[in-house]
Amino acid sequence: MELNAKYHLMNGLNNLKTNKMKQENIDCMKYRKSTHIAGIDVETIITEKGRCILTIKEAYYSTGVDVSGNKTDGYFLEFEEDVKPMVANSINRKTIASIVKIQKKMTSAESRNIGNWIGVQIELSFDESVKMMGKQVGGIRVKPTQLIKQKQPINQERFAKALEAIKSGKFDKDKLISDYILTEEQISQL
Repeated sequence: MELNAKYHLMNGLNNLKTNKMKQENIDCMKYRKSTHIAGIDVETIITEKGRCILTIKEAYYSTGVDVSGNKTDGYFLEFEEDVKPMVANSINRKTIASIVKIQKKMTSAESRNIGNWIGVQIELSFDESVKMMGKQVGGIRVKPTQLIKQKQPINQERFAKALEAIKSGKFDKDKLISDYILTEEQISQL
């Protein structure tokens, strides 16, 4: 076989291999190198699932952590869900502490102890207005909301008032069902 023909054959095989790996119409940030969750990751989760709700598996302070090529000292969160760890800045730590205070009925001092954050669910969003070193770069924010409402049974007196409010159009039946544990008798009355 001529040298020129061999070259074209090999070039054709290489193109065939390359084309199998070629991806088009994908997010240009999909294959970026990053060690920790970033705003683009949060946006992607929200696009796919509607919300970015994560459960804290571990919270810790560490020094010299490789955060996308930079050695960083700071507070870090790891999640039960299959996502990268997160660097928790001071604003997000304060927000998590306030959520922990409410959800776990703790004092402010207890809620700031990161050991008490385990098992707490937080909702992340991407805020384009976040600045770093005076430059608007966008960043992750923990939403300052209590995500999990523990469903409680509703007593008969409150149920009767809710039922009247539903009949008059002042309250929503679905809201009652989502917020309270109802007995079978109460459900049948709806």
